[in-house]
Amino acid sequence: MKTPALPARSSWLPLLERALAEDVGTGDLTAALLPEGKVVQARLLTRQDAVLCGTEWFNRAVEALDPEAEVFWHHADGDEVVAGTSLCEMQADARALLTAERTAINFVQLLSAVATRTRTFVKLVQRTR
Repeated sequence: MKTPALPARSSWLPLLERALAEDVGTGDLTAALLPEGKVVQARLLTRQDAVLCGTEWFNRAVEALDPEAEVFWHHADGDEVVAGTSLCEMQADARALLTAERTAINFVQLLSAVATRTRTFVKLVQRTR
């Protein structure tokens, strides 16, 4: 999995661990229903036009639960994407992916929302002094 550079691990790891702990709690009962060791493929789609942001956080959340996971992004942070676009494809352990998905998607949703809103304001003042 190609992961862009993040600041020192000590600065982001506690945030990621806290987010995973909040979303997973005492365990993921649904993921436990899946066969152990089963590898699956999945893709992430956007439902709205947006500016993509948070790919590295998404990668780290998935990687935290499956170090062997592979995420292949079709777009980079900062790209404008239209609704219905496939953002990435991934291959990972089914249990790990199902458990990590809520946290990973939360990061992309929040950061993309901020980037999208920011881009809107930047365009509004683009030709002003």
